[in-house]
Amino acid sequence: MKRLNYGTKWALAAILLVGVTAAPAMAEKTTPATGKNSAVPAVPRAIPDLLPYHKFDPPKSKLFDMSKLTISGDLRVRPEFRTNTGFAGNTGPKNNTFVVQQWARLGFNYSISPDVTFFLQAQHSKNWGVNAGGSQAAPDANGTNGTLFARQAFMLVRNFLVPNLSIKAGRQLVVWGNHRMFGHFDWNNVGWSHDGLTANYKLNKMTTLQVGWLRTAERNCGGPTTGNCIGNVNRAAQGDPPNFVDATDDGNVVFVRAPMKVMGMVLEPTYIWHDGGTGGMGAPRPANQSRHTLGGRGVKKFGAGGARVDVTIEGYYQFGDIGPGANASGATTMDIEAYAFHIDGGVTLPVPMQPRLSAEFNMASGNKGDGKWGSFDQLYPTNHIHFGYMDRMSWKNMNHLAFGLQMRPNADSHFEVTGHIFNRQETTDGVYHAGQAQFIRADVSNETNIGEEVDVVYTHFFTPGNHVAWQIGGGVFLPGDVIDDWRGNASEQTWGYTQLWVNF
Repeated sequence: MKRLNYGTKWALAAILLVGVTAAPAMAEKTTPATGKNSAVPAVPRAIPDLLPYHKFDPPKSKLFDMSKLTISGDLRVRPEFRTNTGFAGNTGPKNNTFVVQQWARLGFNYSISPDVTFFLQAQHSKNWGVNAGGSQAAPDANGTNGTLFARQAFMLVRNFLVPNLSIKAGRQLVVWGNHRMFGHFDWNNVGWSHDGLTANYKLNKMTTLQVGWLRTAERNCGGPTTGNCIGNVNRAAQGDPPNFVDATDDGNVVFVRAPMKVMGMVLEPTYIWHDGGTGGMGAPRPANQSRHTLGGRGVKKFGAGGARVDVTIEGYYQFGDIGPGANASGATTMDIEAYAFHIDGGVTLPVPMQPRLSAEFNMASGNKGDGKWGSFDQLYPTNHIHFGYMDRMSWKNMNHLAFGLQMRPNADSHFEVTGHIFNRQETTDGVYHAGQAQFIRADVSNETNIGEEVDVVYTHFFTPGNHVAWQIGGGVFLPGDVIDDWRGNASEQTWGYTQLWVNF
């Protein structure tokens, strides 16, 4: 099975890679030199040298047309506080926190031709009062002591080789449905983005086929003694200890989806294979595994007596094998049997302010201690919008019930209040926060009730087109039996924020 997985992964990667290497041929350009394509001179950088390297003056491209360039941007500033972060009781330290987060994004989209697009989005991510390079640098950006990096950087080729086939190569966002398996996670001060190759093929007016290969971890770069990657250069010759590892130790995700519309419903059947991320068994995505995910999402909207009704169902089953350690070359010792299920529904009433009453139920498996790995792997979601805005839960070893009210006080505002009830499914597994890491061990309690949460959020939009908005929100988490046993007479946790953002 594992050999088949690797073969499938590299076959798909090879197909997409061949497509990308041919992509420049799709642009509007002239071929080099002689005009006889059977004898094109060698080009040092292996692409048509329409824009040669400069010897002194910077290059000036005759291909550049300002009318084909569009620029986009986002800026967000968010002060946020949290009290009693560890649910300490009356005798414990409260560990209150206050932080101001900010990110700024600037995107450059250039259409080389109607079918070829280049996109680069730089992001500057900061916590106020934290300067990169010092001992307090870790909270910056993604914990790499950096503040400026590429959020997205890809080329998009439409009608590649055949009509209706588009490929995207490079760093990109992967966002599916309601973000339960793949989302942009823009609540975070960095967000998710992925390096890889994806392709969309529009089969007909109703169905699109989507395939992709994402590289989530490249372990031939860096390591305990080095911090970067030098391609194929011999590191030992440069005085660095050779720390390359087997290529099968890399992290990969391969997926196939087919979103479609059938009888007024949206259906999204999905298959995912991945071999993990980084870290051992306690990591959100353990490295030493081969995991298959089958499932999908369905949405139906209809009218009933003047009201609008919406229903969403989403679920997945996971199987494969997993083993201890962070090396994919290690032995896998357990079978994977995991699952997750979601259902929600809402009714929007035909009255002023358009109130929507909603309810939802979520469940996800955990480890039973029976020799099989039952913990569901949620991959790269935006959990903040699903399991309470206080980010205390993920789709992992849980049962979750929620009720909500959303409304539009006027055309420029939105208000919502939501209540949540959290339980863990298995007492033999821990409690996992929104980042999917375990924050309460299994052995601290034999109870299932984790607690209850209430959130309130108000948003106001300014200017035509909603390019400027202000939001304020807060929540309170009331600890249940599991947290009481963990902390001993635990106290509630409160949380609040306000944020202002602008985009163009």
